[in-house]
Amino acid sequence: MRKKNREPETFRIIGTLAEEETGRPLPNLIVRAFDRDLIVDDKVGFATTDDDGRFEIRFGPEMFREVFESRPDLYLRIYDQAGTRLLYETTDAIRWNAEHLERFEVKIPARALDPLRRPHV
Repeated sequence: MRKKNREPETFRIIGTLAEEETGRPLPNLIVRAFDRDLIVDDKVGFATTDDDGRFEIRFGPEMFREVFESRPDLYLRIYDQAGTRLLYETTDAIRWNAEHLERFEVKIPARALDPLRRPHV
């Protein structure tokens, strides 16, 4: 008897963060992924960008699945190195019924990053 191919249960989000104007990679920023829901959005995972601005987030269906939901509706929120200040979010481009592998290339305007560039006193 032959087994049916099942969809993989692990979801992956991979991507890069770069400054919009220069294309410069943005290292050490916190990327948090969410599943959009009607009442409360589910946080599905997070990662820190590497020196090249890359990140990867893996999660399973237990992080978002509800009675009638089999795929997440994904968006990202990007925070500063401390994870306290929201720099950017992709809520205007939600990935409805996301695939098991989603790629994001996020360009953040320099004005949103300005406090990161100021020298510490």
